[in-house]
Amino acid sequence: MTTAPITSPYGHGTYFAALDGFRGLLAVVVAIYHTIWLSHINSSAFLNNGAIIIDVFFAFSGFLMFTLYAGKLTDGASIKRFLVKRFARLYPLHLFMLAVFLGFALLRLWAHQAGIASHEAGEVLPFQAGADESWRNLVAHLTMTHAMGGADALTFNPPSWTIGAEFYTYFLFVGFLVLTAGRRFGLGVAAILVLIIAGIYAWLAAIKPNMDITYDYGFYRCIAGFFIGVLAARLFRNGPSATIQKYATPLEIGLLTASVLFIIYCEGKLQFLAGPFLFGFVYLFAHDGGLVSRFMRGWVFTYLAKISYSVYMIHVIIAIAFAIGAEQVLGRAMPDWNATGWGGDLLLLPYLAVVIGASHLTYHLIELPGGKAVRKLFSGVTKHSPKTPPTLKGDA
Repeated sequence: MTTAPITSPYGHGTYFAALDGFRGLLAVVVAIYHTIWLSHINSSAFLNNGAIIIDVFFAFSGFLMFTLYAGKLTDGASIKRFLVKRFARLYPLHLFMLAVFLGFALLRLWAHQAGIASHEAGEVLPFQAGADESWRNLVAHLTMTHAMGGADALTFNPPSWTIGAEFYTYFLFVGFLVLTAGRRFGLGVAAILVLIIAGIYAWLAAIKPNMDITYDYGFYRCIAGFFIGVLAARLFRNGPSATIQKYATPLEIGLLTASVLFIIYCEGKLQFLAGPFLFGFVYLFAHDGGLVSRFMRGWVFTYLAKISYSVYMIHVIIAIAFAIGAEQVLGRAMPDWNATGWGGDLLLLPYLAVVIGASHLTYHLIELPGGKAVRKLFSGVTKHSPKTPPTLKGDA
């Protein structure tokens, strides 16, 4: 059994439609995860343990980067092109959203000074002593070091910690490709990677209660997930594809079910056992062979994948706006609107509509022109470089 060729929407021949579809769907799941009002969905057991979903994105990126660049980063010029392209992909929207959150912080200060907002007990205003919105954390966001110990809190645009974590993981990825250039990526190299990944998870499990690791040790979490994707990509090159294709549908249904059950029931330190699930998920769905893969290739998921980076980066500020607006409008008319979760369920629909609509705009108005501007700025470095699809970096 083989699958029909799928045309890439990104202008090149390497495309994994099912993985792309999952990327779009899971970006929306993360947007729901970060809502700050009660609903039956974001209070479910699945989303209560949903932080681990972000590691799927890290594995996606590792898989795609190895598939696209293994054997191609061979000299200083190709490495510079790669790093500039990744920076151009990530930084414009990151900087834009940092400016939005900085504006929100300054608006809070002005509202309190003008007497419009009341000072709640325990509230620390931005850029005051003890505030999460500090100058140190602002600099950490600007330098994308806010998942490498540069920040002391999850602040400004919270999901963006993954952007810095993944960007600096690219340097390790480049080093890995350079070290293994001209050498066979066999069992020995794979075993070393497995030991490193297992060591990272064991260390994190010793110091953290679960996988919800962000601004402090998020960089190491990203490294582990990313190189799980690299291992999956290596097996995909020479693995038993014919067997996978033959039994694709039952394998996909079984793995998807097992992965959901793992998220629901394996909480706490059990989450650090996610590695095999991440590996299997990326490897299996890269084959695009079964009914689940065909479903995930639908235009809805393809569209969501296209704007998924925007969905991921802008949804928190929209969630904050909806929470404030709902409390001001619904809270006055129906004080108990947020008590049962049903009001929150209804609020999810317009919230997601705004997130998706706004993401469409930021994709076209910020991501694309911003990336083009950065590449033009470094045009001497990026000249003649091939196109690559966007990748989602994530947090929960």
